[in-house]
Amino acid sequence: MHSTDSGYKRPAAKRDALKIAKERNVRFVRLVFADILGVSKNVSIPAGELDAALDGRVTFDGGSIDGFVRGEELDMVLRPDPSTFALYPWASGDGTEARLLCDISMPDGSPFEGCPRTTLKRAVEESRATLPDAAAGLEVEFYLFESHESEYGSTRTADVGSYFDFSANDRGEDARNAIVAALQSMGVAVASAHHEHGPGQHEIDFAAGTLLEAADNLLTLRTIAKHVAARYGLDATFMPKPLEDRAGSGLHVDFRMEAPEAELDDLTLYFVGGLLAHAPAATAICNATVNSYKRLVAAWDAPIYTVWSQRSANALVRVPPARPPSHVEIRSPDPACNPYLALAVLLRAGIDGIACRTLPGDPLTGSTYELSERDRHERGIGTLPKSLRQAIVELDRDRVVRAALGDHVYHAFRDAKLAEYERYRRAVHPWEHRAYLRLY
Repeated sequence: MHSTDSGYKRPAAKRDALKIAKERNVRFVRLVFADILGVSKNVSIPAGELDAALDGRVTFDGGSIDGFVRGEELDMVLRPDPSTFALYPWASGDGTEARLLCDISMPDGSPFEGCPRTTLKRAVEESRATLPDAAAGLEVEFYLFESHESEYGSTRTADVGSYFDFSANDRGEDARNAIVAALQSMGVAVASAHHEHGPGQHEIDFAAGTLLEAADNLLTLRTIAKHVAARYGLDATFMPKPLEDRAGSGLHVDFRMEAPEAELDDLTLYFVGGLLAHAPAATAICNATVNSYKRLVAAWDAPIYTVWSQRSANALVRVPPARPPSHVEIRSPDPACNPYLALAVLLRAGIDGIACRTLPGDPLTGSTYELSERDRHERGIGTLPKSLRQAIVELDRDRVVRAALGDHVYHAFRDAKLAEYERYRRAVHPWEHRAYLRLY
C-alpha cells in the first residue's frame, strides 16, 4: 500500500485532474455513483478516456440499475465532479488507480431526477436562502470482524475492547489506522478515530464540511474500509445491528449553523423542532433496512423517542451548549443509509422547522428510557417507527420529506423498500426454528 503526500489537495478543475493523472501514472479511473439504496456503483475506464469522461461523454445502461429509469430510457450520462478526483491508496500491477464521483444526467444533458447526489445538491440549493453556510460532520460506527470464507461472512472478533481501548495486539486498531491514513491520502479530512462500545466496533469521525462533502466521505469510507480491512484478514461491515447482544452501529450527523448571534438561538430551536416533527418519516430514509430497527431499541444509547436534550446520550437530537457556530446533532441515522438522501431529508426537515417556527419543547434531562407513557403523552413526545414498514407509512404521510426526495426518488425508494420488507416478512428465520420447531 502506498499513500500520496499528506498535504494532498483535491483538484478544482478538469485540467488539474488530467495533470495529476498523467504525473502519477494513472492507468484506470473508476467513475463512481450511488444508486437509490446508497450502494456504490462504478464504470471503470482507461486513463486515456479521462478527458472524454470529464466532458460527460461516458454513458452506462441505466435500465440495469434498480430504481433509475424505465426500460425504454436506458442511456444515462455520468457527469464526474473534478473536485472529487483522488488516487486510490493501493497499487496494482498496471499502475495507479483513481476515482471520480459522478452525478447522473439524461442523454439531453438535463439532470436525472433519480440521482441521489443531485437530490442532495438540490436540497442544499433550496435551503441556501435560510442557511447559506450549512455544514455537517459525521461520526461513523462500524464493525471489523474476522474474515471467514462463507456465504455471508463472519461475526467473530478477536479483540475484547470497549470505548477508547487500545491494545498493541489488536489487528482492528491497525486496520482502523490504515483506513484513516488511506482516507487522508485521498483528501478526506478525518477529525478523530477510536474503538467503540462493542468488541470489534470502531468509529471514524469526519471534520465538518459541506453536506455534499459529508455524503461523499461516507460513500468513500464504505469502499475504503472494506478494501483496507481485507489486507488485515478482517471484514468491515456497516450493517446497523450485526449482533443481538452488542451495540448497533450509528451515524451521528452534526449540523453546524452560522447566523448573527441574535438569531442563532431561534434558528437552532426551530431547526431542532423541524427535525423532531419530521423524524418518523425521515427514519425511512436514515434507517433504510429491515435490520436498522433492531438497533433502534432501548439499549446502548440508541434513540427511540422524538425528544431533544443538551446532554442525554439517548436523545434523538442533542444540542451541546458550546457555540458559535451552533451544533445540532441527530443520532438516529445508521451508516447503511444512502448518505445523499439522508442528509437531504434531514436538512429540509430542519429548514421546514425554521420556516414554520416549530418549537421543540423543553429539553429533556436524564435518560429518555425512563420516560413513562404518561410523560410522553403530556409532553407531546412521539416514538420512532419500530419497523421499516411503519417507517414507510410515515414517509407516505410527510409532504416535506417526500418533497426533499422528489417524486422519482420517493416512488423508486418506496417500491424497493416495500419489496425488501415483504421478502423479510416471508422468510423463516433461525429464531423461529429455535422457538417453534420442537415445541409444536
